[in-house]
Amino acid sequence: MTGIEYQGKRIPCRLIIFDKDGTLIDFSATWVPLIRKRVSFLLKRLGKNGELEAFLLRSWGIDPVSGKVDPRGPCPVSPRSDEIIIGTMALYQNGYHWDESKQWVAQAFDEADSDGDWRQNVVPIKGVQSFLSHLKGSGFYTALATNDERKDTEAILHHLGMDKLFDLILCSGEVTPAKPHPETILTICRKLSVPPQEAVMVGDSITDMTMGKSAGVALTIGILEGGVTPREELEKVADLVVKSIRELKFY
Repeated sequence: MTGIEYQGKRIPCRLIIFDKDGTLIDFSATWVPLIRKRVSFLLKRLGKNGELEAFLLRSWGIDPVSGKVDPRGPCPVSPRSDEIIIGTMALYQNGYHWDESKQWVAQAFDEADSDGDWRQNVVPIKGVQSFLSHLKGSGFYTALATNDERKDTEAILHHLGMDKLFDLILCSGEVTPAKPHPETILTICRKLSVPPQEAVMVGDSITDMTMGKSAGVALTIGILEGGVTPREELEKVADLVVKSIRELKFY
């Protein structure tokens, strides 16, 4: 049976479930520029800048000066719909009407997302395509569990040449309750007819690790390269923390 090496032992497993942002692609390099662009479009519509720009970025969990992302903030784990609500609340707290604010934020997101193909600037983790190809060639099932929209997820995977490397993909709004509830993993396991105890969860966030633990997977693996969660935080919840997926040994 296929498996993974962990602490000198071989743990049988047949299914590897991946998070996308921060695990397969570099989170900050991919998403922070896009979020800044969304803010720019919103401020242009409002005729504002300066303090409101900083407030909006902080509302999404991004330091306006350094661009550093709060690993436990909304940005790394929230679906697009939640991010729009967060932006709406930020404007409301600054004196704008709720209904108009929601419309403005949604329009700014759409305008920024359609201003050139931002997916062309997605930064993949080094060697991720060959890593996934190796897993598939070795007989593993592979699945993707992401809070991103399906349209964007499929476009990113197609651009990176990874759209044929997953047996199943679950995106934002397709499973209820969403991450960190274990239902996403349990749904994947049911669809692929693999029990959770024969699955491994690979991700970069506390949410990913919590979801894996709650679902009862064989192993939860935290990835540092490409993510925003510090090692000391991941080590509190993950079975194993590695710098890169390239360090993982599957057989």
